[in-house]
Amino acid sequence: MAARPTPWPEFHFTTLPNILRLLASQYPNITYAEFPRNPNDISEGYREFTYLDVANAVNTLAWWIDKNVGRLEEGNKNGKATLVYIGPNDIRYVVLSLASIVTGYKMLFPSPRYGVEALLKLIEAADAKAMLTPETPLPIVTEILKKKELESHEIPSVDQCFASKVDEYPFMKTFEECKDEEMLCLHTSGTTGFPKPIPYTHDWVSSFSRTTRLRATRGFRRSDDDLYNASRGTRVFAALPPFHASGVTFMILLPLLVGVTPIYPPAYTTPEGAVDATLSGLDVLYAARQRHVANSDAAKEKVERVVDMVVMVPPCVENVFRYPGKLHRLSQRAHGLCYGGGSIVREAGDAISHKMKLLNAIASTELGLWPLIRPRSIDYNTNATDQEQEKKEDFSDGKWEYYAFHPAFNIHFDPVYISESGHTVFEAIMKRNNGKDWDGYVQPWFKLYPDSSEKRLGDLFIQHPSDTTLYKHYGRADDLLVFLTNEKFYPTVAEQRIAGFPEVAEALLVGTRRPIAALVLRLEDGGVVDDALWGKIEEVNGSSPVYARVQRNMVLLVQEPFLRTAKGSVRKVDMARMYERELDSLYRRGCSEEAEEKR
Repeated sequence: MAARPTPWPEFHFTTLPNILRLLASQYPNITYAEFPRNPNDISEGYREFTYLDVANAVNTLAWWIDKNVGRLEEGNKNGKATLVYIGPNDIRYVVLSLASIVTGYKMLFPSPRYGVEALLKLIEAADAKAMLTPETPLPIVTEILKKKELESHEIPSVDQCFASKVDEYPFMKTFEECKDEEMLCLHTSGTTGFPKPIPYTHDWVSSFSRTTRLRATRGFRRSDDDLYNASRGTRVFAALPPFHASGVTFMILLPLLVGVTPIYPPAYTTPEGAVDATLSGLDVLYAARQRHVANSDAAKEKVERVVDMVVMVPPCVENVFRYPGKLHRLSQRAHGLCYGGGSIVREAGDAISHKMKLLNAIASTELGLWPLIRPRSIDYNTNATDQEQEKKEDFSDGKWEYYAFHPAFNIHFDPVYISESGHTVFEAIMKRNNGKDWDGYVQPWFKLYPDSSEKRLGDLFIQHPSDTTLYKHYGRADDLLVFLTNEKFYPTVAEQRIAGFPEVAEALLVGTRRPIAALVLRLEDGGVVDDALWGKIEEVNGSSPVYARVQRNMVLLVQEPFLRTAKGSVRKVDMARMYERELDSLYRRGCSEEAEEKR
């Protein structure tokens, strides 16, 4: 394995295709990423792709697009037209992203988890020119092509993309010439409705690049250094969907901008499957490292953990917590675990943070990863096997849940609500930097919406009870339940507590435009709402205001897993629509019983 440059070169004002070409020229043999050789059989091991490999594959696919789809006509603004791809989680997402840029297009990677209607609206809004498909198109792609006239092309396989060296595809545009042009199209999560396109520009990438390099202010340090750090290469095992902003970040942006090496699990379909696939992948990496050490001059070298961080969505993290054997295996293979896109139950975080590093990240499609800092007195490395940790702070107070934001992100907190427990709930507001401070750094959001001066981000926070520099994510403003009485309640904490019970798989509170609250429950296999479980739910009720407490006859049991976004959060609007008939029946019965009791 070739040595990586430390620190990683800075590329704030260079397009991604040109960054790749520069790295492939200067550091051709360093590893870009590792993917399973066979996503359906991890025993076949991992394949390493170098920066030179990826650069050549981009040229291969660019020439293929030129021949089969046609280069966007000269004179058109690059990124005006869109190519769509839905396929397996492999390195072609990287190759397509960069090959589309040099041929004048932008890629759209829709989530296959949405229905045909939602995907058709998204593809139409993104002005799609063609659908690109893998060797075996997913059923959802076939359904889309039946309902929309869209030219389609089968792209080369992974082996074909990396088979032979080809001439470099011409791409002469400088950053200044194309900084405002669209280069990749993501989409909203669809939590509150149909997903909408969010196009990234080259200037957005430049701002995100600068975000990753913001130095911590005096008395603080970057709490995300263990995740990505330009001063040293980090190996990150990413159990993330490639079509989501998190997947794009770890598959494309961080490898090029700060030198992260992403490693991917074999195929999976559920959160539990993602955890099992991750553990299987880590075991294979560990075995390969053992063989390498045994056959090298450093035969006495001890094989320790094979990655710096594992990144998962919250449902996966909670699955790790539910099975102590999984947590033990994970802690033996990785130094740390990072999650984002939502919250986890307190018990899960406490247990994990005492076994390995636990990083609570926050990100959004329009901003990318938010730059997090923490006071230097706090260290989130609580690995019990490290002697230095004996002197570290005790995390039984749940401080792993909290973080501070880099002042260059210019986050302000607007008090919007007093919670039932007496905490002030704040909404985060980002104000645009003036372009002079922080060496002219302007946050990524304002590269997409340059006419904006501030943005209410919709994320809610509460302060740490004793350290007011630290905040904990409390939920989303659009999670607010507004009852017919106009009384309001944020259900996130109550949902997390109920979902944390061993008998419960998933929990959702509803009540907007309804007279009282109802609880949608999916139980673990064999689970029932008996007196024992109801007693626990009553304890949660005791922490909620009277108008938000769930009555026993207002519980809807469902069998199907909840609809979720790519980042793991529940698609609450879609869930309410999906079970609208059952909820209507539940409310009619429940409200009439309540009225009968009052007589």
